[in-house]
Amino acid sequence: MSSEILVDHKLNNGSLILSREREKGRLLLHFRARMNTRHPADVIFDQLVLGFSASRKSWIWPLQYESTPESLPEGLWVGCVTRMTYRVPRFDKPDAPAKPVTYSYEWLQCDPEARLLEYRGLDHPLQGGAVVRVAPLDGGGSQVQWDGAYEQGPHPSQEIVIASIISYFPLLYDTIEALIEAGPERLEQ
Repeated sequence: MSSEILVDHKLNNGSLILSREREKGRLLLHFRARMNTRHPADVIFDQLVLGFSASRKSWIWPLQYESTPESLPEGLWVGCVTRMTYRVPRFDKPDAPAKPVTYSYEWLQCDPEARLLEYRGLDHPLQGGAVVRVAPLDGGGSQVQWDGAYEQGPHPSQEIVIASIISYFPLLYDTIEALIEAGPERLEQ
């Protein structure tokens, strides 16, 4: 296995690492994000569940880039499928408007006690998924741990998808981190 670091991005209170690795003839894009926050783990976990299932109700979700349609019942459970609409900026053409695309995700784990979520993409151009954990920190804060991998296929357009992810992930995580730190108080202003 040979691994190549594509992005080593420092967040204000964490980090994001994207790497590409060849494993058993497959090319995998791994991502590992860490965000430390002053908010309790249970609060952040609940907000992430809302972000994935009813994003307009979550004060930490970057609605300018991603959203889920309102649906009842809200929440996540093993076997449920959610759809996320992305409005990813065109990094290759900064003046062009973002083109919305929608992908489906199946939830493989949703454990509120362990503050653990796992999903896999059903129709994303790169096959894969991630595990999201929210761990308590000393002093009452928490750390969001978001680890995943996507498989890059042989089609040339997948290099465009990889380039987009390399640009998009730092933007997404910087925005989530800023919203978490602003707290729910920002909605009351």
